[in-house]
Amino acid sequence: MTSTVNPIPDGYHSITCFLAVPDANAAIDFYAAVFGAKVLSRNDGPDGQAVHAELAIGDSTIQLGMPLPDHGVLAPADDWVHTSIVHYCTDTDAVVAAARAHGARRTEEPQTFVTGDRYGLVMDPFGHRWVVMTRVEDVSREEAERRVNEWMVSQAS
Repeated sequence: MTSTVNPIPDGYHSITCFLAVPDANAAIDFYAAVFGAKVLSRNDGPDGQAVHAELAIGDSTIQLGMPLPDHGVLAPADDWVHTSIVHYCTDTDAVVAAARAHGARRTEEPQTFVTGDRYGLVMDPFGHRWVVMTRVEDVSREEAERRVNEWMVSQAS
């Protein structure tokens, strides 16, 4: 039996993150304002909160929803970060400024790193850490690795 069903749905990549957030509606609003997210689908609970939603950000999809403690899915706490999400975009400075204007808990000013990427840090109001990046110099993987190794040695001194 041959199947003609695409095993990865159109518009998706092989990995999609699910972010547990304490206020899904506010998270959707924040991600739309800061990252230009578009809601692809949402399933609301009786209280009107999105229990599950799918958002398109650029050419990628993320999922988010309310925590599900019975299934071990919890939102980040104030004292820990479980992961960083890397978001490539066309203007790191503008995204970091928008995050600050929309209530990000913490931001770090954009700077250009040895890899040829301009990057800034955003801690969204829901406890998720985003590294926002824009490629500003074409650097091969090998050259980037060499530069990072050199940078790491300089940091250890």
